Amino acid sequence: MVQSCTPTRVMNALLVGGLSHRNAAVRSCTAQHLERLAEVMGMARLLSGKKDLTDRFLIAVSKLAVDPAQEVRHHGRNILRNVAPNDDFAKMWDKFAPRKERESLREVISKVNLKERT
Repeated sequence: MVQSCTPTRVMNALLVGGLSHRNAAVRSCTAQHLERLAEVMGMARLLSGKKDLTDRFLIAVSKLAVDPAQEVRHHGRNILRNVAPNDDFAKMWDKFAPRKERESLREVISKVNLKERT
C-alpha cells in the first residue's frame, strides 16, 4: 500500500484507521507502515511546513513515541531518530508538537540522540 498509493493518501489512511486503535498490534502495524512511509517520502518533504502534512505527521510520531506498547514505541523512536538530524526539525517541532507531550518527548529525543552517538 505504501508503495502503490500517493503518500498523502497513505498517511491519511494510517492515521485515521490505526493511530488511536485500541489494539496494540494494529497500532504497531500503523507505526511500522508510517516509518516506511517516512523513508519513502523523505524527511525534507515531511518537514516542509505544509500544515496538513507536517502537523499530522509530528502529532502522530509524538503519540507513537510515548505509546504504552513497546513495539509501537520502538517504531515511533526510529522515526524520531531519522527525523531529528534534519535542520527543520526543531523549528517544526516547536510549531506543531502537542504542548502537553513536549517535555516527555524531549527526553525521548535526547535518549535517541545519545544512543545514536554511541
